[in-house]
Amino acid sequence: EFFLVHARKVLASLKEAEDLVARLRKVETGRLALGMLTTAKYFLPHLLAEFLREHPGVDVSLVEGNREQLIERVQRNEVDLAVMGRAPGELEARAEVIGPHPLGIVAPPGHRLASAEEVLPERLAAEPFVIRESGSGGRSAMEGFFREAHFRPPILMQMSSNETIKQAVMAGMGLAFLSLHTVADELERGSLRLLRVSGLPLQRHWHVVHRRARVLSPVAESLRYFL
Repeated sequence: EFFLVHARKVLASLKEAEDLVARLRKVETGRLALGMLTTAKYFLPHLLAEFLREHPGVDVSLVEGNREQLIERVQRNEVDLAVMGRAPGELEARAEVIGPHPLGIVAPPGHRLASAEEVLPERLAAEPFVIRESGSGGRSAMEGFFREAHFRPPILMQMSSNETIKQAVMAGMGLAFLSLHTVADELERGSLRLLRVSGLPLQRHWHVVHRRARVLSPVAESLRYFL
């Protein structure tokens, strides 16, 4: 563990040296490590593909994780940039808004609340929920919403995958509080229904984040600006 701390510092220093050389040469080629929240996989690869068409000389490594994992990787200089929801207050970082991030509650089509014109939050008090793991941004947003409503619904099951949660909801196991980016296709097909809950959807934002102390390479600056 002691050696690992120094190894990480050495690798980070080598990467900074490469970035400095690239900056001096004023080229937009090189390697880029991009961290993303698991939920961002529903839109970020499409943006990244467009960026790479404009910058064919760039080699991108895409790292996926939950909020806590991404913050740790940014802090350790393991990623150049990270795309996440809530801006991290845990470290000295620059966070810029790149787009909206709505979150809401979904149910199977046959659920008794699926056709209701309006669902008051207290009507959810007895409804079982399938939720994300601790440390995820969606879990934090859900807990904040129910904390403001002064109750906590029963938790049926905890899962680390949005895809598994969607399948559980479609199977009728319970409700889920999810990013609406993750359920766009299911809502369009009718295999899931968005509940009209008062105060929802929550309107959050996506951010692109990097450490303030880190000098970004030309490639990372280009991607930051592009996003």
